[in-house]
Amino acid sequence: MIGIVGGGIAAAKVVEGYREAGGEEAIRIWSGDPHGPYHRPPLSKRLLRGEAGPGDALAHPVEWYVNNGVELLLGETVSSLDEVPAETVVIATGARPRPLEGARTLRTIDDSLELHRLAEHARTATVIGGGFIGCEVTASLTMLGLKVTQVVRDPRVFAVLQAPPLSDALHERFRDHGVDLRLDSSDAPAADLVVAGIGVEPNVELARDAGLEVRSGVVVDETFRTSRPGVFAIGDVAEFLDPLYGRYRRIEHWSNAAYHGTTLGQLLAGRDVRYDRVSSFFSEQFGRSFKAFGDPEGHDATALEGDFRDERAVYRFLRGGRTIAAVLQGLDGEEENALTDEIRAGARAAA
Repeated sequence: MIGIVGGGIAAAKVVEGYREAGGEEAIRIWSGDPHGPYHRPPLSKRLLRGEAGPGDALAHPVEWYVNNGVELLLGETVSSLDEVPAETVVIATGARPRPLEGARTLRTIDDSLELHRLAEHARTATVIGGGFIGCEVTASLTMLGLKVTQVVRDPRVFAVLQAPPLSDALHERFRDHGVDLRLDSSDAPAADLVVAGIGVEPNVELARDAGLEVRSGVVVDETFRTSRPGVFAIGDVAEFLDPLYGRYRRIEHWSNAAYHGTTLGQLLAGRDVRYDRVSSFFSEQFGRSFKAFGDPEGHDATALEGDFRDERAVYRFLRGGRTIAAVLQGLDGEEENALTDEIRAGARAAA
């Protein structure tokens, strides 16, 4: 049997990849969440705004797991790997929001539904944080009609992306929509609703208690194997070897968790596959979105094509004159594929 601890999108993708590759063993999933595995990106967008229901976020209906030989244990957790009666164990425990006293956080379907309920009875909101959750919650609450103050402790939103042209355009967009954007500040005014989006912590306790190697996350090799035979780790909780950049990384985004899960499922079914991907993620505010490809760490130059205030822009991160990462908006699928190939070639040459 394959035992999966954690019920996020990575778990669902393990099942998909394993069954599609011909894997036949029984699978059991332990999930502390009362809902089946679901997509988290809608939680800060359409679900929070009331434009979608909880079922719209689910990766699959519950019947799908039954039909695919999966025992889905919802609302159940394990306190030790020794409680998992399986020859193969997958740690997909994800991450949890960093708490802030007096503030709500957003991580689960129930968090999103509760924030929507509270927003219906609020006129003002303070959102603390300038990353994905902070910016997306700010936009969604503003679209619901609240007067929002966003407090960002960095000099710009999405500071982690190291893309000032994008951040500057977002500053203008947010203020044009009436957001009281306070940069490089810790001044959080009182409001009817306070939400914190100040990062997450990986849920490594189960792995650490089992004696697995843990650094920023559970350390795994290129096939997601941990330091204990038969135990794997994927998604937000895993510090994995990215062969494209030749270093260990831990990525906290939906697309990475999904890709990890699919790849591990195929591996467990006997296919000879490895992580081989230009990492990517996206964010959307006020009906417009941008994407980020690759990892800009170690870049020595940048190049901007277009303007993020307009429909189309590409901000390239260069090392040795080669593109190793990019932030973009407005490209079509063919152009995105070409940029991905450019980044793949550049990162390999620069590594």
